[in-house]
Amino acid sequence: MRVPFFHALSVRRKLTVIITLVASIALLLACAAVVSWDWYLSKNSLVRRLGTLAEIIGSNSTAALSFDSAQDAIETLSALRIEPHITSACIYAADGRPFARYQREDREFAPPPIRPDGHRFEGDHLVYFHSIVLEGDRIGTVYLQADLQEIRSRLKSYAAIVLGFVLASMLVAYLVGSRLQEVISSPIGRLTNAMRQVSREKNYSIRVVRESEDELGVLIDGFNAMLTQIQDRDAALRQARDELARRAQELQLELIERRRIEEQIQASLQEKEVLLKEIHHRVKNNLQVISSLLDLQAGHTHDPRVIEMFRDSQNRVSSMGLIHERLYQADDLARVDFSEYIRGLVNNLFYSYSADAAAIALEIHVAQVVLDVDRGIPCGLIINELVSNSLKYAFPSGRQGCLQVHMRHQGDSLVLVVADDGVGIPEEIDLEHTTSLGLRLVGTLVRQLKGSLTMNRKEGTRFTIEFPV
Repeated sequence: MRVPFFHALSVRRKLTVIITLVASIALLLACAAVVSWDWYLSKNSLVRRLGTLAEIIGSNSTAALSFDSAQDAIETLSALRIEPHITSACIYAADGRPFARYQREDREFAPPPIRPDGHRFEGDHLVYFHSIVLEGDRIGTVYLQADLQEIRSRLKSYAAIVLGFVLASMLVAYLVGSRLQEVISSPIGRLTNAMRQVSREKNYSIRVVRESEDELGVLIDGFNAMLTQIQDRDAALRQARDELARRAQELQLELIERRRIEEQIQASLQEKEVLLKEIHHRVKNNLQVISSLLDLQAGHTHDPRVIEMFRDSQNRVSSMGLIHERLYQADDLARVDFSEYIRGLVNNLFYSYSADAAAIALEIHVAQVVLDVDRGIPCGLIINELVSNSLKYAFPSGRQGCLQVHMRHQGDSLVLVVADDGVGIPEEIDLEHTTSLGLRLVGTLVRQLKGSLTMNRKEGTRFTIEFPV
C-alpha cells in the first residue's frame, strides 16, 4: 500500500513515525487485551453476585411462600434497594404466578414467564432465574434483572485511562524514537550528503566515515569502494582524453601534411599526365611521319617486292602508332583497351591490302582485355604480322574465306588466336628456321612476351600464342 505523504517524508521522520506507531499499536493491543479480560471478569462477577443474591432471597422467602405471606416476600425483595444495579425482581409461586415483585421507581416492570435456572444477557440487561426449594420440593422461583451500567462505567473509566496512557506513551515513544532513529538516519544522511556533493562537484575523492559494523557499515564501505573505482576510472578517462586530444592534434597536423603532399603529388601527376600525353602524341606523330616517309619512298620504286617490304614496314609503324593514339585518347595513359585496338588495327590492314570484304569474312572475338605498353606493342605487332600474312597469302586469286582473330583470358595467361581457312602455309616452312622476316619477327616478339607459339596447318592456318599477364 502506497501512502504518498509517508513516502515523501525523510528517513529520519519515517523512522520516528514507525517507532511511534509500532509502540502505540503494541500498547493499544495490550490495553485492549486487559480491558477485554476485565470486561469478561466484570460480567462473571456480576453473574456471581446475582446468583448469590438470588440464593439469599430464595432462602429468606421460603417461609413467606409456605404461609402464603406476600407482604413478607415484598419486604425480603425491598432489601435489594441497596443494590443500585438491580432494576427489577420477582418471586413466583409454585404455580408460576408472580407472588411478590420489586422495581426501581424510574421504570415499569412486567414479570416475564419463568425460564430455566441460570443467567442470560438480554439487550442491555442481565437476568437470573433461581428455583426456591424446600425439603426437595420446588415451592417458587426468584427472578432478578440487573442493568450493565456498572460495567459500562468501568469500561469508560478504563477507556479514559487507556487513552491518556496511550497518548503519554506515544509522546514518550516519539521522543525516544527521535533520538534512537539517528543511529540509522545519521549514516544514511551522510551517504546522501556525500552523494549530492559528488553529483554537484564531480569530486570522487570524497569518502564517508564508517561508524558501525552492521549493514549500514557494509553499505558505506561499498559506497566508498564504488567512489574509488569511479575515481580511478575518471583519472584513466581524463588521461585517455588528454592522450586522445594530443593524438587528435597530431593527426590533424599529419592530415594537413598529407593533404599538402597529396596536393603536390596530384600536381605532379597532372604534370606527368600532360607530359605523357604529349610524349604519346609526339611519338604517334613521329611514327606517322615515318609511315609517310616510307610511303613516299615506296612511290620512288617500281619493284613489287620492294614496295611490299615498304608497305609491311609502314603497317608495322601504323600498328605502333595506333597504340600511342589509343593511349593519348584514354584516361589511363599506361594501359590499352585491346578489344577496340584489335578492331581498329585489322580494319586498317584490310584497307592497306585492299582486301575484298565481300570475299573475306572477318570474325573478331576479343574479351575485355587491357594491356600495358610493354605487352601491347609486341602483341599488336604479332597481330599485324599474322593478319598481314593471311591477307597476302591465304586467299589468292579472289578466293573466299574467313579470317578470325580471338583473344581471351585463360587462368593467369592470355591466349591470342589468329586463324584463316585459306590455302595454308606450305609444309616446308619451319617456324624455327624460317627466312620470312614477318614470321621471324613473330617468334622474337613471342619470346619477348615470355610466351609460346603453336601453328596448326589443318584446314588453313591457325596460330595460337599464349603468354602470361
